[in-house]
Amino acid sequence: MTLSKLTTILILWLGMVALLFIIERFSAAPSSWDQVVLSHAAQLQSLWLDRLFLFITDFGSLYFLAPLAAVLAWLLARRGHPDEAWFLALSLGGASLIARLAKYLFQRTRPDAYPHIAALPLDASFPSAHTVQITAFVFALCLIIRQLDARAMGWFIAVAAPIAVMVALSRLYLQVHYPSDVIGGVVLALLWVLGTRQLFSAPGIRAG
Repeated sequence: MTLSKLTTILILWLGMVALLFIIERFSAAPSSWDQVVLSHAAQLQSLWLDRLFLFITDFGSLYFLAPLAAVLAWLLARRGHPDEAWFLALSLGGASLIARLAKYLFQRTRPDAYPHIAALPLDASFPSAHTVQITAFVFALCLIIRQLDARAMGWFIAVAAPIAVMVALSRLYLQVHYPSDVIGGVVLALLWVLGTRQLFSAPGIRAG
């Protein structure tokens, strides 16, 4: 691995850590803008939106994404793309693990100003793990598809990007996360996946 590659990876991952600290510290719950957004979300509540977001939010769960990522990684490996298979697995798995470590570190309490529509998770609020996981999964797949079949990338983004956005919005609508939790989740996922992509594109890094 060249020094420039290593430097890029370190900048991305250290930047991820720094931005998480900045977002959490400058949005220490309950901040005014967090509460304003949750207030507007509470005013939108209706039965059909409750059902929609309760359904959509599960797309960001590891119970859904982990098996899907495992199947896709297996298919990539079978078709002669082991690097991409490992990249997808590490992108989702690593981002999810870091999100849980960040929760333990920051220990932000969950929102409680408005009634929760979904069952309130027992872990800490910052960052949103659902947002981290769906963002990392979709972004990693986007990079893989761009490399293997760039013509299909537009179709993939048209389908997958709205799902990722809806998962992120669902965490606000369901009143289980602050907006800064979601923003922190997006930042974490994007920078982790970009660093991981650099790692797998470095000379000498091969999955076999």
